[in-house]
Amino acid sequence: MPAEDLTLGTPDLRALARRAALPAAAAAALVIAIVVLGGPLQAFADALKRAVAADPRWVVAAAGFELLSFGGYIALLWLVGHQASGRLGLRETTQITLGGAAATRLLPTAGAGGAALTLWALRRSGLSTRIATRTLLTFLILMYSVFLVSIAVDGAVMGLEGQPVALSVLPGALAFLAALLALSTALLPAGRGGRVLRAGGVFGEAMRAAIGHLRSLDVRLLGAFAWWGFDMFVLWAMLHAFGSPPAIQVVVLAYFLGQVGNTIPIPGAVSGGIVGALIAFGVDADLAIVSVLAYRAIAIWVPAPIGLVALGQLRRTIAAWGRADAPAAAGPEAVVLPAPGAESEPAPAPAPRVARPAWRPSDQAVTA
Repeated sequence: MPAEDLTLGTPDLRALARRAALPAAAAAALVIAIVVLGGPLQAFADALKRAVAADPRWVVAAAGFELLSFGGYIALLWLVGHQASGRLGLRETTQITLGGAAATRLLPTAGAGGAALTLWALRRSGLSTRIATRTLLTFLILMYSVFLVSIAVDGAVMGLEGQPVALSVLPGALAFLAALLALSTALLPAGRGGRVLRAGGVFGEAMRAAIGHLRSLDVRLLGAFAWWGFDMFVLWAMLHAFGSPPAIQVVVLAYFLGQVGNTIPIPGAVSGGIVGALIAFGVDADLAIVSVLAYRAIAIWVPAPIGLVALGQLRRTIAAWGRADAPAAAGPEAVVLPAPGAESEPAPAPAPRVARPAWRPSDQAVTA
């Protein structure tokens, strides 16, 4: 869908309530299945027992970590967006970030809702499609460079500690190769060749812009580390709330490996990936299940209500941009000139003037 065609309507609260009722019904069905079947679902039963005994202090800390994570996202988008458009200040990027969080969490778009809304807002700020796309790509490159480097470094460290190669060295090597491939696009020329080369050229422009931001050493670049780090601390806090967490390097690698599930448009891919990685590293199944489910609940429902409010504010901001652009778009009335060498049509002859009779005293009405 083109960015121009994306509309931002009033949130349908009934639809959101129905969407929230679905996981609640699924949870109720799971509880019934555990009670009736037992056996194979014993791990889920143990997870529920752990959930009842959760430490509330760690739950509150996890909610705070999630808010700090979004603070990092806002800071990085502010850095990249404001350089592209003076309209994208701290207030506007906060609205876009939190509104995108609501779109990502509450709409079944496999994580693309936030990116689509961000691109739409960039276009409405006055950027062309190409510059808006390049700005969004620059932001994503800076954000996901932390993702790839973290997997590469942590995988190498855990490989040296004797962890299985398939869970440590192999993911680290793949992340390192992906980072090198992305970095090589900076050598691609812009706007040449076919469609694929032109797309690669836009990515190359974004990569060069990202490198320029890194050279600036702006403190807002730390927002990328805050986004991933504090979100990972939510998982770490939940492991503390329900039991004893594994070593921090295990949490880091399991978290990032699970985030690869964001690329799979299947509900539960992220949760399943993190649970599987934790269990593979020796974490008890019941602890892994309840911690990851609680982490996902906080990651979804802490920013979602705030995001709905931000969506309304973003609508008003974009409407104000539209009113400011309207007089400039209308402009003065254009004067059409004939093309060079073209014969101009003769001007129409003026209409004949009709002589008016001179005023006479008898023409004036006489009153008694």
